Amino acid sequence: MRRNPGGILLITPESLESNFINYGSQVPRLCRELEFIVIDEVHSFLGNVRGIHLLSLLSRLRAATGRQPRMLGLSATLGDPEMGRRFLAPDAIPTVTLIQETNAGRQVRFALKAVLKRPDSSKAGEATPRLSSAEVTKFVRGKSAEQLLSAGESPVAENMTSASTAASTPADDLDDIADDIVRHFTTSTNLIFVNSRRTAEELAVRAHDRVTKLKWPHDRFMIHHGSVAKEMREETEAALKSGVPTTAICSSTLEMGIDIGSVRTVGQIDPPWSVASLIQRLGRSGRREGEASVMRLYVREESPHSRSRLTDLLFPDLLRGIALTRLMQQKWLEPADEQRMHLSTLVHQIFSHLKQMGGMTATKLHASLAVDGPFRSINETDFAAILRNLATKQLIEQIPTGEIILAPAGEQITSAHDFYAAFKSTEMFTVRHDKMQIGELPLDALPPAGQVVVLAGRRWLVQEIDPASKTVWVSPARGGKVPVFLGNGGELHTRVVQEMRAVLLETDEPNYLDQPARDLLKAARHVARKVGLDKAELLAASGGVRWFPWVGTRCLRTLSILAELNGVACETDRLSLWLPLANGQNFAGFCQQLLNANFTPHAVGSKVTPRSVEKYDDLLPDDLLTKACFTERLALKEALASIKGGC
Repeated sequence: MRRNPGGILLITPESLESNFINYGSQVPRLCRELEFIVIDEVHSFLGNVRGIHLLSLLSRLRAATGRQPRMLGLSATLGDPEMGRRFLAPDAIPTVTLIQETNAGRQVRFALKAVLKRPDSSKAGEATPRLSSAEVTKFVRGKSAEQLLSAGESPVAENMTSASTAASTPADDLDDIADDIVRHFTTSTNLIFVNSRRTAEELAVRAHDRVTKLKWPHDRFMIHHGSVAKEMREETEAALKSGVPTTAICSSTLEMGIDIGSVRTVGQIDPPWSVASLIQRLGRSGRREGEASVMRLYVREESPHSRSRLTDLLFPDLLRGIALTRLMQQKWLEPADEQRMHLSTLVHQIFSHLKQMGGMTATKLHASLAVDGPFRSINETDFAAILRNLATKQLIEQIPTGEIILAPAGEQITSAHDFYAAFKSTEMFTVRHDKMQIGELPLDALPPAGQVVVLAGRRWLVQEIDPASKTVWVSPARGGKVPVFLGNGGELHTRVVQEMRAVLLETDEPNYLDQPARDLLKAARHVARKVGLDKAELLAASGGVRWFPWVGTRCLRTLSILAELNGVACETDRLSLWLPLANGQNFAGFCQQLLNANFTPHAVGSKVTPRSVEKYDDLLPDDLLTKACFTERLALKEALASIKGGC
């Protein structure tokens, strides 16, 4: 390809970055006949780090070649076509033509199954049983409004005795799910998506245990996520395409892009965080003509106990699962986040430009990245502040000609093996058994020698850890703990949370719910009516008030910060805020104080924690990082509107 450029090149943003870094002078020759750029799954690039990185690279590609290739974006789940048009041609939006599928008559078969988790012993005590869904209904119906409001917050909750435990079982939630998938995911090719690698490992090892116990001739369950070795992931992909019944327990690594042939059924353990993700995963099945798309969504909720909080008794994950499904039926999708400043990726591209070109003036850098490139929200003043901060940290320096070049420490950054990716990665250790690579584990999740760990759906005894080669040597074993893979929960859009409220306060029962899900929904609705959530958002609670504003993650975070800035230490859970205020009248006064406070973006943004979340955030000036925190992770305007409504 380098000797004789031509044909079709399949490439990732990271590989394109590598070409600019290592073969920058050859890019004009390599791409001089470039005619088309096709971006598959274009929705997955909107508003995120890889998307802005890709836009920057394409801008540099056009500048290097002097060509304007035709742009094509492909997507099955593009929420707002206008955002896709702006992504492809921000300076010529009217030139982008939208071609939509006219036949949307695909049949969908959908089921939501609820499973109760054993209570967390650190909160509920070792002897707390796992109730059945029928027992949950009895449990909540036996409580007064006062007991429900004080649940988990005061000694009153200690009097909330458990219902009969006759139907309780010693197994846990993943045992129940493993039993179900062994019954329903064994005669065809299937995918089971999870929201975390830990859940994938826990479920895979349970599935393997059942296959062994049943003495099946071959194990139909495989695993696929980013910490599993590439060779093992490719083995899973080959099995899925082989025509032999195979079920892959996977993370988002199989959500899109990889060709795995025809998929009969999709499983989803715990609701995803967005409608877009639910649609994308459902769309993995039923791709053949005449086939239905089939999904089994498993929702896990903690079994109620004496210290369950009010929000826990509303079963928010169940509400989320139903809300996402309803919004999918309504054809609503989350809008892409177009407000992000992407300062970390801007720093990455400054380094990349200087590495490729050898040196550039500040004016040319700004023109390339923020005038012609995608970082158009960055003015010259902020750009200069970033350059000064990088110079202060001795990462760049200015030579007598006025050009800026990489300093030795900056050269070291661009020479690192992980520089090509603009997103953050953690230090990983390779896990090996003899000559076979099993996968990778992050440094902070390494088990000590002698401990059994679960990886790639199997149990391994840690024999030795070699820090020099970053290798963990293992052998097959029995028993074992799943490593802690770090990762954060997702963010919910306010529209999703409002739909959760609608689900809670309405009376209809979706026909796709199984009986346990129906029982839990009835219990949640009973609790909501009992405490008065059907009539008000503000409830009198133990020692204060509990406010359910029914807003998304960013707005809820903002409300908590505003309370803190006003001198009120509140507690926040997934749906509500507890405030140490005596009554509703005090709450009205509190709201008025917030509305009159005239909070500045800097004051609010400075309270966001953690501050450094992207790859190069720690290289930014403090005031600009605060500005980014405010812009990207908070929703002040929405929060103030919510406060005004609460008054």
